[in-house]
Amino acid sequence: MPNSFRFAVSASFTAEPLQTSFDFWKTPLQSDFVSVFAPFGQIMQTILDPGSIFAENRHGLNVVLFRVQDLGEEARQIENVQSLMTAIEARIAAFQVPVLVVSDIEGTSWWREIPGVYLLDPVQIDSWYPVQQKASRDGERLGGIPYTEDYFVALGSSIVRAAHSIHKKPRKVLALDCDNTLWKGICGEDGPAGVTLTPGHEALQRFALKQRDMGLLLVIASKNNAQDVKETFEQHPEFPLQMSHIISSRINWQPKYLGLTSMASELSLGLDSFVFLDDNSKEISEMDEQIPEVLGLALPPDAEDFAGFLNHIWAFDQLKVTQADLARAATYEGVREFGKALHETGSLEHFYGTLELEVEIRAIREDEVARAAQLTQRTNQFNFTTIRRSESEILNLKSVYGVHVRDRFGDYGFTGLLIGRPFGTTFLVENFLLSCRVLGRGVEHRVLAWLGEHAQTLGCKDVEIPFLESARNAPAREFYETIPSPVTAEELAQLKFQPRRVESAVAQQATPAQAQYSVDYAGIALRFSSVASIRQQMMRGAGIELETGTESLLAAIWQDLLDCSTVAGESNFFDLGGHSLKVVLMLMRIHEVFGVSLGIEDVYAAEVTLERMARRIDELIAFGGVGHSEYTRILGAIEQMSEEEAEEAWREESRTNADPSSR
Repeated sequence: MPNSFRFAVSASFTAEPLQTSFDFWKTPLQSDFVSVFAPFGQIMQTILDPGSIFAENRHGLNVVLFRVQDLGEEARQIENVQSLMTAIEARIAAFQVPVLVVSDIEGTSWWREIPGVYLLDPVQIDSWYPVQQKASRDGERLGGIPYTEDYFVALGSSIVRAAHSIHKKPRKVLALDCDNTLWKGICGEDGPAGVTLTPGHEALQRFALKQRDMGLLLVIASKNNAQDVKETFEQHPEFPLQMSHIISSRINWQPKYLGLTSMASELSLGLDSFVFLDDNSKEISEMDEQIPEVLGLALPPDAEDFAGFLNHIWAFDQLKVTQADLARAATYEGVREFGKALHETGSLEHFYGTLELEVEIRAIREDEVARAAQLTQRTNQFNFTTIRRSESEILNLKSVYGVHVRDRFGDYGFTGLLIGRPFGTTFLVENFLLSCRVLGRGVEHRVLAWLGEHAQTLGCKDVEIPFLESARNAPAREFYETIPSPVTAEELAQLKFQPRRVESAVAQQATPAQAQYSVDYAGIALRFSSVASIRQQMMRGAGIELETGTESLLAAIWQDLLDCSTVAGESNFFDLGGHSLKVVLMLMRIHEVFGVSLGIEDVYAAEVTLERMARRIDELIAFGGVGHSEYTRILGAIEQMSEEEAEEAWREESRTNADPSSR
């Protein structure tokens, strides 16, 4: 699978149990990925070695997992953590994929932002997949496996979820229904004073505000009388969410998909930037049919389930929030005011003459790398090549220029990117892109005119500007067609903006719209929101039909540990590839799943098939198993065995079982 997404994992402990979770998520995400593990305890070597699994990873995620206690003497542990971060910072430009750091340190006081590096801390893992019992003393003592199977499922699922967050297409707008979504009741029938805020609806409102704080725009698309909605907010100042938080709304009796289409045009955003929440599944179905680019999500029937459902919508996850994200709502207020003033003006020349447009173009700073990468991922309509770049890739490019825009309507910040380099007497442009919120002002003309002047200062006579058409970059194509081709640097420097009226900066699709997502976000949120639900599905996914439930559960454990597709009642653990470390893992899992402890004679015997072991587990459940001290003694005895001794114990038990008189 040369093009598969790859998890390259280096940990301070034995991390191979994560494999089960990685494999599980292939089906819900409709993706294929592989995982490779460095020897445990060799994090620094993996980071620094130019031939390591990190350096060789071409598509995926490099994952560093550590516990502070594993990093040397207590007095030097924090120092060693900082050394790890310094090594990652020194090597990140050499890696072709992002790095995810997963530690057991709560909070970010020790953390420093590094482009291309993301943090997953225990607080975030617990918020997604809480586990009551995390530590496994026996596993750590015997095989450097410090966590229970439950926590490995939580940890692995969180890593997959973090990878999805880093690589997914970001959303920019959260659209909300009103009645029975933002509140309980129908304001047009119950009256504004008659609606109530249940804990579930309050959780949704607070969730919306949190998303706004992280950069999403909030809009309302609802079938109501606009005055009823206005009065509902006015009569409920206790609502966390207020109309002042809403950047745009379409509150009328028209189909909601028309409202979203209209707001997309108003905000100069593509419909694939929108997520729509509604309590009515019929409305979601209509949205899916009419504008499938929008991610429509039907809320659970019971408002008590809202908070858990929203917490597990992966489409909202963000591991990093840039300054541009934080300022997005304010800048789009300027977009709205600009559009309104342009629509109302009688003279285009006078309007643009009083615009007070300022465009600053400069090489990006290190603290702007995250935003530069974000622009390549998020910008679709005015994007000459639609080449996507990660933070580490941006770091490796030598000539990356940021475009910063402001006018009398507001400061839009870092909203464009120009990537290119001189090659002989020609300046080669890799990509030119601008956020749609600054289109229609002449910014694109200013940027290319600057490029013409800049190319001349570098001794370049010509400028080569590529264009790759996509389904959604029609605005970029329209502008590109106005540029002479071929073009000299001198000609480009003379480029001028000619004001003209346009209906919208949003590209119209030439072909029927297609859904822009394949992940069943709602299904994941409803079915796989806890470790218990994930593990239950793992067992079902094994597809084993045996005589008893114990056999099926045990077979699933064997399949996972031995990576085999078929396990029958007469199967033998060792014949399928088991060895002493696998025995330790098996005993740990049996202890966790069934609450019983098997003895050595229950494992190291030729005749102990899956069926017999399951029967022994049932006996122990019914009549009581060995105590914890005996369980510890058994594991200790196995730990002391070499492979040869383990095999001899198996052969000896085989001879005993073969001679009935010796029993």
